[in-house]
Amino acid sequence: MNAFNIRHNIVNYNRRDFILILEILAILMACTDAMILFCAGYILYMNDPFGTAEQLPMYLSAMLFYSLLATVLFYYNNLYKVDWIIKRRAACSKIFLLCIFTFMVLLAFAFAFEISSLFSRIWILYWFLSSLVGVYLIRLLIRKCLLTWAQGGQFIRNIAIVGSGDHGALMVEQLRKNGSPLARIVGIFDDRSERVSETIDEELRSGSIDDLILMAREVHIDEILVALPWGAEERILAILHELQVLPVNIRLCPEKVCYKFPVHNYSYHLGIPIFNLFDKPISGWDSVLKNLEDKILAILILICIAPLLIIIAVLVKLDSPGPVLFRQKRYGFNNQLISMYKFRSMYFDKQDNNAKQLTSRNDPRVTKIGRFLRRTSLDELPQFLNVLTGEMSIVGPRPHATEAKAAGALYEDIVYQYAARHKVKPGITGWAQVNGWRGDTDTEEKIQKRVDYDIDYINQWSLVLDLKIILKTIFVVIIGQNAY
Repeated sequence: MNAFNIRHNIVNYNRRDFILILEILAILMACTDAMILFCAGYILYMNDPFGTAEQLPMYLSAMLFYSLLATVLFYYNNLYKVDWIIKRRAACSKIFLLCIFTFMVLLAFAFAFEISSLFSRIWILYWFLSSLVGVYLIRLLIRKCLLTWAQGGQFIRNIAIVGSGDHGALMVEQLRKNGSPLARIVGIFDDRSERVSETIDEELRSGSIDDLILMAREVHIDEILVALPWGAEERILAILHELQVLPVNIRLCPEKVCYKFPVHNYSYHLGIPIFNLFDKPISGWDSVLKNLEDKILAILILICIAPLLIIIAVLVKLDSPGPVLFRQKRYGFNNQLISMYKFRSMYFDKQDNNAKQLTSRNDPRVTKIGRFLRRTSLDELPQFLNVLTGEMSIVGPRPHATEAKAAGALYEDIVYQYAARHKVKPGITGWAQVNGWRGDTDTEEKIQKRVDYDIDYINQWSLVLDLKIILKTIFVVIIGQNAY
């Protein structure tokens, strides 16, 4: 299909700046969410007062805190970007988890100031549920409007690609993989028709660079993606020289190697554009949020399980002679050694401080109460103390002992990227554990899978992912799979 034919298949219309519309939409959605979260609690309180007139300022403060913090977290987790508005299920899951986290923070403050008993439990429950329903309904309405506008051609980003070789084919594949209903490839343009990739559909081949310029004069094009190898410098410069006369965003697509990295972006250092291959994970505000999550949850959990910790300590002491806690050196952040706490589950004279021998099913070294603690993972509870000291996180790659082995070889000798899992703090639970890779590591495949999931967690970290892992951990612990 040539440029002339494709021009007549695109809706041409007068429209405002696409990015500006999205920014206005994001602001309106943020304001709407904050109002819904606040008003849901206020309306419930005013229709059926749950406290005295003197307590109203306290309730209003809680509503304001919750609505503002939740909205900030929504923004921080990209829930006001158009892609997440379209992803209905994924967005709803994120909203639910973030609202739970916000309530945990609110509860922590209430405990700290000793005012938690002053709030009505029924009001809190109704407020939480009604605010969630309100936010969901508004998002469904906005999503329906966006999709309706997209079907009418009034909210579509028209994208043209320059380069019909392997680089162009790879860009088409990536765009289709993302599958955004608000983006449309209007054609692929190239002066060298003899180098067209076999994987590019015939209907997308739209002519030369001159055809693209002619088309852009008649049809609104939002972006032109130049998908050529960076080594073809003269050709790229010549094409950019021709295209720069157009009032269109022009982008240079990355080289093939860039697609192999899950997260990458560009930055400027001393005025020089730099392609960022690896960033320090969970840094900046991510680190602040992660630390808040760890400290708040650890304090709340330790308060709740304090009686259980005392009972377990007594049972361990009565079951066999020796200390209640077991300390073991394990690899932590940046490969540094930390002392990890656990309830002692082995006979004191049979302990293996460096984990030279992995624990197996019906291991004679494990005590009676220790077998129960291991199966239920209750022996891991003292590690919340490690979280409070800053040596561990609640969620992260599980720390391994210094001499742990799989198939007779040290972990670092088996897995090439093993040390990469130490770029963040180790965790009490992790992405690998909730995906079935929990328990012994007697084969090379098991440790390889663990490391793969650990690195995937590091690359994809978010507060929502942490909350998802925590909830899945509860289910995994109840089942007790691969734990002995």
